[in-house]
Amino acid sequence: MRISRAGLALLSVALLSMLLALPFAISSGAITSEAHHGYLDAADPDDSDDLWEMPDEDGRRELIAVLASAAMSDVLTTDNISPLPIDNSPGRAPIRANFTETGYRDDTIIVEFEQRRLFDSDVFIAHVKIATPSQLRTAYAGTKMGTNRTNLTSRLCGNFNGIAAINGDYYTGTKAGYIVRQGEVYREKTSDNMDLLLIDEMGDFHIILRGKDVQKTGVAAFKAEHTLVNGFFFGPALVLDGEVQEIPKKYQFDPNGANPRAAIGQTGPLTYVMVVVNGRMEGSKGVTLSQLAEIMGELNCQQAYNLDGGNSATLAFRNQVYNDKPQAERSTSDIIYFATATQQGE
Repeated sequence: MRISRAGLALLSVALLSMLLALPFAISSGAITSEAHHGYLDAADPDDSDDLWEMPDEDGRRELIAVLASAAMSDVLTTDNISPLPIDNSPGRAPIRANFTETGYRDDTIIVEFEQRRLFDSDVFIAHVKIATPSQLRTAYAGTKMGTNRTNLTSRLCGNFNGIAAINGDYYTGTKAGYIVRQGEVYREKTSDNMDLLLIDEMGDFHIILRGKDVQKTGVAAFKAEHTLVNGFFFGPALVLDGEVQEIPKKYQFDPNGANPRAAIGQTGPLTYVMVVVNGRMEGSKGVTLSQLAEIMGELNCQQAYNLDGGNSATLAFRNQVYNDKPQAERSTSDIIYFATATQQGE
């Protein structure tokens, strides 16, 4: 499809307006040359749409490609990145002065929190963009994986220098699944009843639906191409390959009841959302799993997965509970958190 110069100009203005409205807009408005080329290098030519077919006159094709992703491009390329080790060590200390009431950003990470009102419930969302896969991390309570030790999500987040965190799958309360934390394998079992979430060395999400044969084949195919860094066993899948999933009627964890819920999703390369919905309280009744799947779909998740819910559902910002609720915070076995890769620290 070819577009006239007038149409091209209008499209450029529209894209620029959308960019300025985004919560992740670059503070200075500048698009660095390094970020520009980093975005172009990362672009997949097989995913071309009509924008990529425009005449490449006066560099306009290149400009539109950058504008479409400029909100995140500053963290893709920097001299101040050193990937974190894939182990159970804490993340690096963030820069204290970079925290605001609703987020944090430095050269290697952008975190922005927001609150919405959906399905008669309070929905709390953390949008996260990182520069290296190593910044998506997990942590468990205690010094050894698999113990019955628990701790508060907010406290674990602070202890591990997390900027944002969500409770995990409470892996010690289940008997199956591929349970892996920072490359450390605790359990490798398939399931006929529950879905798996596997996270690879690039920070990409892979959801394998229930069924022992399906999971056996899926895990083998995954391992043939990827390294398993983190694995979870809870679910169900909420969004799979961009499609909002129909929730099985007999899935565990009261799928059709309005409850507090927690979920994590991937919206793009190294770009994620963490969502917690308050429930069972005056003014916020909670959501069904189908409603949670709808929320994750509206947030443009390509993959999204349900985590432990009920009073375990906690979204933390540094070492504080972000989803303000009257119930006392419940201790859990593990968290998923995001850390900075900057070397500057506090």
